This record gives sequence, structure tokens and C-alpha cells, in this order.
Amino acid sequence: MKQKILVIDDEKNVCESVKATLDDFQVDYALTAGEGIEKAKNDKPDLIILDLAFPGEMDGWDICETLKADKETEDIPIVMLTGEMLKKEDEIKGLEMGAEDYIKKPFDTDIFRARIRRVINRANLEKTSRRILKRGDVNLYTVPLMAKIGRRKIYLPPKQFEFLYLLMLKQGKVVTREYLCRTLWECESKKDSEDRSIEMTVKKLRANLGPKDGKRIKTVKNKGYLFV
Repeated sequence: MKQKILVIDDEKNVCESVKATLDDFQVDYALTAGEGIEKAKNDKPDLIILDLAFPGEMDGWDICETLKADKETEDIPIVMLTGEMLKKEDEIKGLEMGAEDYIKKPFDTDIFRARIRRVINRANLEKTSRRILKRGDVNLYTVPLMAKIGRRKIYLPPKQFEFLYLLMLKQGKVVTREYLCRTLWECESKKDSEDRSIEMTVKKLRANLGPKDGKRIKTVKNKGYLFV
């Protein structure tokens, strides 16, 4: 059975173009916000493609927020369509709302198809994902390796995931560099190269968590790191 995709866009030609591009999926579309929300609730699509610059009383932001706030539709992945490059703060805003990705119009059909498949495949994996740790509003999941903070999902490479797991496991306590070195890099003694590996992992992890949540990883001078 083909997986279902719902397109919410006021431009019928865009909807038809998406439908033709994604011919290996069952694609339906809605031309109004109300119709889109109703179809999302009734049809339970596997993915929603949503126009960000939606006209009328509800724009794409409002529609996304409405869908993510509803228990019936909160877990449906959403990909935003945008006609212009987004400012960094707008991109962060959408990700924090729960959007999975942004695609700029007009789009290359091959790249568009590949990105949609990636989101669908990731969503399929998440259905079998298992939460292994929760600290406040931060949840860690396996398969795929992911941190979920509020509605925002952050997919992490193995080393960053393991690093965050160790810090969260000992929340409020300093995890020493020596312990991290032995546990994650299996090193016998602390070397400059291993120090650099730790620092690079912390830097990339903070960047992935974002400017606000990255600050939850504190550096304790001459000792190690702390998750707050």
C-alpha cells in the first residue's frame, strides 16, 4: 500500500506538481487551511507538505502550530514549502514547532523527491523508536539516535548522542574529561588529540542543540562537563 501525503497549499498548480513528482505515493491536497486541518485529522497522512506563506486568517505557521497542538495530528511529520530563503530565526521557529524540513520553491524534482523520502523513512523508523532517558523536557530515543526537546527533534551522530547520554545520566554532576575519554574513546591516558576530540564533540553537539539548549552543557574548568 502506498504511503499517504497531504499537500496544504492554496496554489492548485503547485499541488498538482507535487502530486506528479511524488507519483509513488498516494498524494491528496487541500487548498484552504480549514480543509487541510480537517483532512489531516480524518485521513491521518504519513506526511504533510505545508505552504508557509498561506494566505487568509491562518498562515503556514498557524496551521503547523494547530496540527502539532492536536493529539490526533501531533506526530504527523511536516515539511514546509517556502518561496524565499528563511531568516535563521524563522527556521529555528519552525523546527521548534515541530517541522521536519524546509524546501524552497521552485524546487528541483529529484532533490525534492529525495528529501521527502528521507523524511518519510525517518518517520517510519521513529515508529519503532524507544525512549531510553528523560530529563525534564529533554528525551533521548534510539533508532534513529535522536534528542527531542519539546516538539523539536534533533538527530545526532553516535558520538554526540553517547556524550549527551552520559551527561544527562549524571545530570547536575560533573562528568570528568578522563571518564569521557575512557568511556567514549577507550583511551588509556589523556592526550592532546583526545582532548581535541572531546572539545570538537562538545562544540558540534552544542551547535546541534541550538543557541538556547546548547547552553545546557556547561564546561567546568579543568574538570569536565555538566548537563543542567
